[in-house]
Amino acid sequence: MRDDGLDAGHVRFVEADGIRTRIYDAGDGEPLVLIHGGWFASLYSLDCWSLNLPVLEREFRVVAFDKLGQGHTAGAVDESGFTFEALERHALAVLDQLELGPAHLVGHSMGALLAARIALDRPDLVRTLTVVDTNTLAPSDPQFPRSTFYTDIVKRTPPGPPTRETVRMEPDAQAYDRANVTDDFVDRLLAMALLDENARTRARGTELRDTVWNPSLENARAATLAEIDSHGLPVPTLVVWAREDVSAPLPLAHALYDRIAALTPEAALHVIPGAGHYVYREQPVAFERALTGFVRNR
Repeated sequence: MRDDGLDAGHVRFVEADGIRTRIYDAGDGEPLVLIHGGWFASLYSLDCWSLNLPVLEREFRVVAFDKLGQGHTAGAVDESGFTFEALERHALAVLDQLELGPAHLVGHSMGALLAARIALDRPDLVRTLTVVDTNTLAPSDPQFPRSTFYTDIVKRTPPGPPTRETVRMEPDAQAYDRANVTDDFVDRLLAMALLDENARTRARGTELRDTVWNPSLENARAATLAEIDSHGLPVPTLVVWAREDVSAPLPLAHALYDRIAALTPEAALHVIPGAGHYVYREQPVAFERALTGFVRNR
């Protein structure tokens, strides 16, 4: 297993859309932007990419950022900030502020819907698009309901403040091999979970999930798939999926790829065995080879 530290020398904060936002920025070369998954106050953050950052920055200028209300990025204050539109507005503000120009955009899980939406709304910012293990962007399939996996995690989480055991429940349950859930990674998850801002955002997000967040998310997903069906994606697109993903099962990859490939000029599907939802952590070498091989040719 690779060292799982996060080089603090490459981490800084910027103001984006009025939100204090944590970013990781390192390396030279063409810009590569990594967008993590999860929703408000979940423990997905730029830290998820920690095993890949040192390798990718040898070839690219790698930028990863904590999305709105996740990791060490502040959450919204009012109700309108708990929408997919606010999430995209914040992400676009990050990209515009950094003035990266067209970048290779990589989105994981819910971050894949955000990355696809950016490619459609602001193609000037995107050179290629890679979507990774995304139940959120994939077409609905009654065999694989979206909420079941995460609802089960919530039900099994004991009451009380976060602990090392509770913060690792989700990545452990996602894993084909739990070796990727390192002590360093768990330390960082717990530190985020214990932030007062995380608790505030989590409470407000839970309150607004069914009335505000979910409707906005479903609208964004439906609109994105409709545009893909109508005219495809505007940039070369790679779909990467783990064969053993339990929260976004492999049949969803084929369904999504078929929709994308129909009208997108350049599209490819790459399936990686021996990994779960965090495929880039469980099989970092295979993931990096698939990603860099695709973007180098474009």
